[in-house]
This record gives sequence, structure tokens and C-alpha cells, in this order.
Amino acid sequence: MAMRYRTMFRAFRLPPLLLLLGMASCSSYEEVELKDITHVEVLRMDGRQVALRVDALVNNPNGFRIHVEDPDVDLYLNDRFVGKGLLDSTLTLERKTTRVYPVYLHTDLQGGPLMLMLLGGALTGELKLGAKGTVAGRSGMLKKRFPFELEETIDLRSAR
Repeated sequence: MAMRYRTMFRAFRLPPLLLLLGMASCSSYEEVELKDITHVEVLRMDGRQVALRVDALVNNPNGFRIHVEDPDVDLYLNDRFVGKGLLDSTLTLERKTTRVYPVYLHTDLQGGPLMLMLLGGALTGELKLGAKGTVAGRSGMLKKRFPFELEETIDLRSAR
């Protein structure tokens, strides 16, 4: 009976120890910073879907790699909802680096006819691209969700 009691007592000490270790690893976390969007390329566009490559300059000051996953991204064109953005490939942020990462994503169009939205941009001479949502970062067993909001205005007159 005494042996069984000691085993149970040891089992109850383990969860608080794991909790303390988890909290200690979270305390050394530094915020990842999206510094700039260096390039946006439309890879495919048809009446139902848009595929993009976005080159993002990201700083990961942490001493561990972060796997980006599970995005919940709303995409906008001229302030009109276009659809939900989905990652086409995994993205891993290297530890203690600032570099440009290619982000491949696509959206199934839900915000109405794309040609009408593009025509509005052609008449005004600019297109406003926006993205708003959250993305999860994971390192080992720890996972954290990060909110973000981006907006980029493209001057169509200077692009000629």
C-alpha cells in the first residue's frame, strides 16, 4: 500500500513541473515582426480562384524555429471581401534571422465578380490589397495565435 501511495504522489508532482517548464519557455519568447512585404505576384487568376506569391520580410529574434500554420485570413480588394486565404505550403521561420520568405497562398473568390473589382481599380488608377486575420506559430508543443492586419496600395499608373 505504501508503494502505491508513493507512485501516485510522484505522478501528481509531474504536471506542476511540466507547467513550470512550459511557462519558463514562454517567458523567453520575443514577438516575431513582419517588417515589409517586398513583392506580390499573381500566379493564377480565373473566375473562381486567385493564387498569389507574397514575399515577406520577417524577423524572428527567438532562439528557436517557428512553424507557421493554421491561418485564418480574410483577403480584400478595394475594401471589398474577396475570400479566405489558404496557405499552399508550409512556412518555417528560421531562428534568430531576418529574411525574406516566399508565402504561397490562394483564395476561392467569394466577394463577387473579380472583373468588376479590377475595373474599379482601373478607373481610379489604384488597387488596395488588404489582409486581416490570425495565424498560429508553433515551436515544439507550444502554439500561439497572432493577429495581423496588412494593407498595400498599388498605383496602377506608375506600374506601366
